[in-house]
Amino acid sequence: MEERNLEFDDDGKIKLKRKNENFLQEGDAAAEDEIVIDVPDFKGFGEENEGGAVSDEELARRAAEREKEQSRLRTLAEKTFEEAEALFAAGDLDGAGEKYLDSASLYGGDWRPWFGVVRVQTKDLTEFTGIYDCEQAYDKAFRRMSSEDRKALAAQYGPRLEARADEYAERQKSFTEEDVTLRESERPVLKKKYASVTKIFIVSLVLFFLFAVAGGVLAAFVNSVPGMQILIPCIVCIVAALAMLAVVAVFAKRFVSLRVALTKNARAGTTAAGEQARVCAETEELIRSILEDLAK
Repeated sequence: MEERNLEFDDDGKIKLKRKNENFLQEGDAAAEDEIVIDVPDFKGFGEENEGGAVSDEELARRAAEREKEQSRLRTLAEKTFEEAEALFAAGDLDGAGEKYLDSASLYGGDWRPWFGVVRVQTKDLTEFTGIYDCEQAYDKAFRRMSSEDRKALAAQYGPRLEARADEYAERQKSFTEEDVTLRESERPVLKKKYASVTKIFIVSLVLFFLFAVAGGVLAAFVNSVPGMQILIPCIVCIVAALAMLAVVAVFAKRFVSLRVALTKNARAGTTAAGEQARVCAETEELIRSILEDLAK
């Protein structure tokens, strides 16, 4: 279900702001801190009649039209919400989600369609990976809820959420213990391999330097000594140095790999069980946060 990014202000609210600017001349009757009521700019609100002002009858007519339109939208939103509830009960989550959003677009001041979107994404608060896809709907729902609404939802979902949170806490503990056991069982083998590879790496590195130095020294006397007495040992040393260089390269790679494995083994949560423990801990924290929101 594709979520829509909808922004609605609650109906019936008038924004108040306090004027703090010191723009009044000395002697004015109005105080510096005055409350200003910002009235929404309805279509045609500022139109004037021939006398230069809107008549009381016209203002009353427009107000009645607005009330009538708002009442129509609320009625349609309620009907759409009921359709969404029926689809949700029938298991059609995608259809229900669309209807919940349609209801919210008609009247965004009602928390129920926003919470319906959350219920769709989390399969009625049983699977929590989808809650990150409806964060806006979640925030809108809880901003619009009254304390009575929260108490009703807490009575409906609270015990089940508490049980799920406790379940994830137990699973997290179990996976953590498994992670520790696995890492401890792997550590002696890794240490043994690391020690063996380190020895071979150091010995091959020393031999490479010895053969390389010997080959270089002998090469300096090749032309000064007749025959093959210096040339052959020089060639042998150079070939041996190249062979040792290949061995050094192979064991250097193994040395680095085992060093990284030992470092990783020392950190908690680096096994598959440790990853599961992390997921369980995050899910438990998420459920606890929902319970806290319901308790506010």
